[in-house]
Amino acid sequence: WHLIPLRDCSESGDIARVTHLTRPTQMGIIGIRTATLLLAALAWRSVLVAAAGEADGVFNVKDYGARGDGTTDDTKAFIDAWTAACGARGSSASLLVPAGKSFLVGPARFSGPCTSTRITVQVMGTITAPPPGAWSGQNYWMMFYQVQGLTVTGGSTGLLDGRGRSWWWSDKFNRYGDIYKAPTALVVMNCTDVELSQFSSKNSPQMHISVSQSSKVHLTQLTTTAPWDSPNTDGVHIDRSQDVRVTRSTMGTGGECVSIGPGSRFVTVDGIVCGPGRAVSVGSLGRKGATESVEYIDVKNVQFINTSSGATIKTWQGGKGYARSISFTDINFTNVDRPVVINQFYADPYHVPNMGAVAVSNITYTNLKGTSRYRTAVEFYCSESGSCTNTHVNSVAITFPYGRAEALCQNAQGDTSGYVYPKIPCLR
Repeated sequence: WHLIPLRDCSESGDIARVTHLTRPTQMGIIGIRTATLLLAALAWRSVLVAAAGEADGVFNVKDYGARGDGTTDDTKAFIDAWTAACGARGSSASLLVPAGKSFLVGPARFSGPCTSTRITVQVMGTITAPPPGAWSGQNYWMMFYQVQGLTVTGGSTGLLDGRGRSWWWSDKFNRYGDIYKAPTALVVMNCTDVELSQFSSKNSPQMHISVSQSSKVHLTQLTTTAPWDSPNTDGVHIDRSQDVRVTRSTMGTGGECVSIGPGSRFVTVDGIVCGPGRAVSVGSLGRKGATESVEYIDVKNVQFINTSSGATIKTWQGGKGYARSISFTDINFTNVDRPVVINQFYADPYHVPNMGAVAVSNITYTNLKGTSRYRTAVEFYCSESGSCTNTHVNSVAITFPYGRAEALCQNAQGDTSGYVYPKIPCLR
């Protein structure tokens, strides 16, 4: 038989398909042998390419079948590349998402523990989320789970595009129910020694980044963006975690720029530009009578620009637990609706008031300045149970451009020092 090979090559040139056979000729045997050798060579070349990646510790998702055309589902290729990188021997391994491509990736969990001491995910291109129909109950888009020693970096070009517009106003997103069904874009759960740096996340279906049940996590030089009216698109949410730092980042969303939830300890927020959005907030805590705690929170060098809130602590009525040892230092407000807030009466529209409250204590405000969009620049709304204690306000100057600013203070206990404007009536 005379073999006519017609090559239909992939981008890497590694695939050849034999598509037609004709009658035997004098060269038939030679043709068959040639084609066989060609196929073997190409297959061996693929092995060498993958082996080369493994040898230098870099696992390119394209070597595992990812197309990067924005329409082909590349989820399996990403998971396969992660599995190979996670299982690689040696001190480090890298999963590469190359620049100049858009990879469509559905819900995916990248699990550890890994063999290597540290694994780096280099997101140099764009990762795009599928439409809502691709989800079947998952509350996350991409999750890193039980990984010790993880770096996710974008080298300033990496982008996560959550395509959230199709979620925000759909029936899949229950804005007022107990469960928000829209997924969080990137979740770090049960991980230790993590750095997320130099990438952007836009239009997440819900929260952009969540850090949960993790420790020693540093998020730096990140950008999160979503329209001001996109529901609950927090930039970074932290809960049940400790030793977490969020630094040198820009966040403009429809939710909190940074929200610090129950079980968080030793959290630092430093050098954030926030706006549009709601706040850097502690809470909410104590929903449905829960016992919850937050402590040792340091928020400093933050600029709030056109946000609906600023330095905020919020707890639900009827809750138990505490929020303590929290400081806001060197904060600047530009046209912020509610610059400084402690609210122990946080509740949904249908909640029946209750006198119990999460205890709020040892709260310090130092060097806060800027402008309030409304007359009331400071709001301390505390429960009659006396659960707002040791509130210290030092050197505050927040003005209202169209008249005299004021502070509302209810049941808060503490003191002021230095120049404080507006005057806070219930503090010494």
